[in-house]
Amino acid sequence: MKANKGYLLLAALLFFTVNIKADGLFGAGWKPKPNVTLFGQKITWPIPSICIGAKAGVLPNAGLSSDGVNLKIPYLAVDIPFPSLTLKSGEKVIKLKVGAIEKSTQEKEK
Repeated sequence: MKANKGYLLLAALLFFTVNIKADGLFGAGWKPKPNVTLFGQKITWPIPSICIGAKAGVLPNAGLSSDGVNLKIPYLAVDIPFPSLTLKSGEKVIKLKVGAIEKSTQEKEK
């Protein structure tokens, strides 16, 4: 039974630290943001954050953008990011976000 717990712990550590890639068509990763790639199309969903205490600040603030929603009140800060989808077609790259579309060209690797 103890050996099974060790294997489960090792599997959990590998799951949270390993990035998987298969020639750009399939993949998954945790860094810099959690993402999954299927058939070359990548969906990214950053992890929401919450901060409680003096480090959160004392001035109220709120914001809404294509990147996410943030809210700050004294001693509480909440940041909820929105997901994004990256579509690639040849050299063209289009990043779809809530309320925004970013177009760019992919640089060729040397």
